[in-house]
Amino acid sequence: MPADTITSPRSGVLPRALLITGISFFSCVLARLFAFGGISEMLLWPAAGLALGFGWRYGMRWIPFAGLGAAGWAVLEAGNVTLAGAAFLSSTVGPYLAIRALRRLEAWKPAEFRLEAMFRFVTASVLIAAPIDAAIADLGLMLSGAYENPLHPLFGWWLIDMLGLLLITPAVVAWDGERSITADEHIGAFLDVPAVVLSLVLLGFSLALSSLGERNYGLAVLFFYFPIVAWTSVRSPERTTAYTLLLTALPLLAARSFEISDGGADPSRTFADTTLMLSAVLLALILQAIAADRRVALQRMALQAHQDLSTGLLNDRGLLAELGERLISMQRSNYGLIGVHVGNFDTVHDMCGPIQAMQLEQSAALLLLRQPGMLHAARLSSGRFALLISAETVADVRALAREVYVQLNGQVYKAEHGSIRLQASVGGLLIDQNVLINSEDCLVSLSDAMAIAASVRDPQLFVEPLSQTMIDARRSHQGKIEHIREAIREHRLEVYAQPIEDPDAPEGMLSYEVLTRLRDRDGTLIRPPEFLPLAIQAQLTVALDRGVIRKVFGWLADNPEALRRTHKCSLNLSGLTMSDGSIAGFVREQRALRGIPAEKIVFEITESEAIRNPGAASRLVDDLKAEGFGIALDDFGTGLATFEYLKRFPLDYLKIDGSFIRNLVTNPIDEEIVLSTVRVARRLNVKTIAEHVHSQAICDRVRSLGVEYIQGEVIGTAIPIAELFGQTKADSTRSDARSTVV
Repeated sequence: MPADTITSPRSGVLPRALLITGISFFSCVLARLFAFGGISEMLLWPAAGLALGFGWRYGMRWIPFAGLGAAGWAVLEAGNVTLAGAAFLSSTVGPYLAIRALRRLEAWKPAEFRLEAMFRFVTASVLIAAPIDAAIADLGLMLSGAYENPLHPLFGWWLIDMLGLLLITPAVVAWDGERSITADEHIGAFLDVPAVVLSLVLLGFSLALSSLGERNYGLAVLFFYFPIVAWTSVRSPERTTAYTLLLTALPLLAARSFEISDGGADPSRTFADTTLMLSAVLLALILQAIAADRRVALQRMALQAHQDLSTGLLNDRGLLAELGERLISMQRSNYGLIGVHVGNFDTVHDMCGPIQAMQLEQSAALLLLRQPGMLHAARLSSGRFALLISAETVADVRALAREVYVQLNGQVYKAEHGSIRLQASVGGLLIDQNVLINSEDCLVSLSDAMAIAASVRDPQLFVEPLSQTMIDARRSHQGKIEHIREAIREHRLEVYAQPIEDPDAPEGMLSYEVLTRLRDRDGTLIRPPEFLPLAIQAQLTVALDRGVIRKVFGWLADNPEALRRTHKCSLNLSGLTMSDGSIAGFVREQRALRGIPAEKIVFEITESEAIRNPGAASRLVDDLKAEGFGIALDDFGTGLATFEYLKRFPLDYLKIDGSFIRNLVTNPIDEEIVLSTVRVARRLNVKTIAEHVHSQAICDRVRSLGVEYIQGEVIGTAIPIAELFGQTKADSTRSDARSTVV
């Protein structure tokens, strides 16, 4: 049952009271006419259902008027004051107590689902209202002497009162007497017409069988009423189900009552027919509640798929859908798309907590919703918002973007633990009505504009028109990223190795760094400068690093001679991989699976990534060192780190960046940096490697400065790893060649 909705009557108290009384009176008259036997053969008691329905919908004060209608019918039917009093009490006491129980239960714990509310209604009707009404009616009939058939009167009245409550109350509650029926509404809005037609056909077939003397078969045919009501319940709303049940059940009950009275059968069979109809009504109510809950759940899921629950704005999928519909419209106009990023949102979250951070986002959402020309507002992610507006020119978009920037940037957000000045950046686009673009391209272009806005100085504001040339360039860019993603997914990795001069390597053993290449769809080799920036931008480096580790470990396991001759094999790890908490476990799993000795593997982490995320770098280094792997700090000097980082990490190797090596012979500053690095590394017992050594003069100079590990063109260029071992084996004069893997 729906919640109690007490509304102010439009027509006043007296007309409604007369209406309820009249409906109750005539419903009892009809119920008595349908009972072709006596009063004890009635198949339902409608007054109690009317009292429960009107009392639940409009308030307790309307219950007595349903009882007055029943009492008036009793006086007209039997002229017995005792019977009239019993009719009044049996129509009002049970519904009154049932409503009181339902309201107390609702106040204690509101029903969360339609099925739960329906279960409460059925329980109150069956166990509270119906037994009390049946006891009062039974007592009144005995005192008045109106029994025409004393066979199980209490049980019979309990059944007919239950049927009246369950059949009539939902129809009363679903009736909106204060709303006029519009011209657009048709009969299908109130009744399931196919179900009504099928029920009438079923009734006619049952009567035909009974007229031929096959009364049992006629009763059996009525069982097909169950699938009809089930079909109606699962596909129709509550109001339609209630009206359809009422309209189809009454003719069936009347027909069965006529058959029994006309055929001289035992009137106790009316109880069986009432039970059959009661079961069908219960089935319909339960299925309708389940179907309603399912529809609500689907609506909620659809809402969650397109709406951000914390702010009430659209989410990224919702914005894509709304934007897509507007872009394909025949009446498409120019639109502006504005992106807002609160740069220090994570600081608010960390310092003030998630509740205050959510309140900040809700405040930002309200700010966006108040902007003139706003069509849709969306929350893309934490601290990132988008606003779709009506705009004709870039100036219109820029003016609104600037207004949003002024209202948000620099505002002081006060929290319990202090105040934070918000740092916002705003990017914008003008989407011309003639530009061929889809919603995904719009959001990608908006992300680019927001990134540009975040990179410029105050004001951090950037707005541009979205041209076709720009769209084509971005699509080409995305196509390249997709090629790289596909190459990684299909394991089109090529492992190249560049030797390293390693004085610690025994005779005949190699140290090397393996550089990764990718194969395009047509077999073309893609070099690192071409794919690494795109892989970093698309956050594909984790999958790339895992693919390289898997392939190198697999190749070494499949080539035991190369594994035996490997002294040190170095593998580079990207910044995202360093932040991946599962990478250490993956390395451990691959090493155990392939049987690779940990002491032969060196993992290189870049200095800039170690500075950016020292916590993750420290945890990864500790995990890998615990397994026995070596650790090298790559590109030392480019991240402007102090020597403090050399003490923080338990390093085995320090690779001096090539920018300090290329001009070592001619630049005294580079020479001093390299010398200082070597001295500190020796104090820390860390071995130094000079990379990008491309001439013999530089090679001699780095050796004179104390660098013993050398990598570069003077030692050897990167070649396929299999060729490295084959070439070195054939060339005995280069027995000191060493290698490392990237």
